[in-house]
Amino acid sequence: MSERPNCLKCKHYYSTYDERSPRGCRFYGFVSASFPTQVVKRETGSECMAYGERVKKTSKKDLDLNDPKLWGEK
Repeated sequence: MSERPNCLKCKHYYSTYDERSPRGCRFYGFVSASFPTQVVKRETGSECMAYGERVKKTSKKDLDLNDPKLWGEK
């Protein structure tokens, strides 16, 4: 990876309700005021190796309920 991972697009990133530590990483198990990639870089000296692209969910408008694959039919 040539550029730093974007936490907002990572599947492990989440937001908390704590105003002092609003950002968290499920993979590493911590919350902080900074983005998790910044914390990992500062603490380990290397880029985050746990980055995984967040899977985009299909909206209900895009879902075809007549598709037999959804209902286990062949």
